[in-house]
Amino acid sequence: MAGIEKSGFANSFAELFEGASMILCRDEFTDPTALKSAEELFYEIGFGKVVVTSAETHDKIIAFTSQLAHVVSSAFIKSPAAREQAGFSAGSFKDLTRVARLNEEMWTELFLANGDFLVNEIEGLRNRLNEYTAAIKTNDADRLRELLAEGRRAKEEIG
Repeated sequence: MAGIEKSGFANSFAELFEGASMILCRDEFTDPTALKSAEELFYEIGFGKVVVTSAETHDKIIAFTSQLAHVVSSAFIKSPAAREQAGFSAGSFKDLTRVARLNEEMWTELFLANGDFLVNEIEGLRNRLNEYTAAIKTNDADRLRELLAEGRRAKEEIG
């Protein structure tokens, strides 16, 4: 799992996968010896972590860790305020919008191939955003503070 927001050979570089995670999907036909050899190979060539999982778990987690981030970035940058942000933005804006420079051909294919899991993540995010919206609309500082604290604690738990 590694990449940058630009595609094509001209944007490639040798260190892209150094320290990255390699996800190996196994099933009932996977040869344990071959799997162990693959794990060793990927560590040897510089991957920082090798995760062995099922294809279904891969798809579920990737919907959250990668695909949802791309959808959110793409939707976020379309705000009319984005055209006026110069001089008002810093790291958080850059962090949230970097992957909006996606390759729409590739990501359309990936999103549709994993649609069920991705839609589930989008709907979950929308529901959570609605909680923040309601707290702000009703000027409920206690609820908003708690929602923000929940988010901070969730981040602290996962690192």
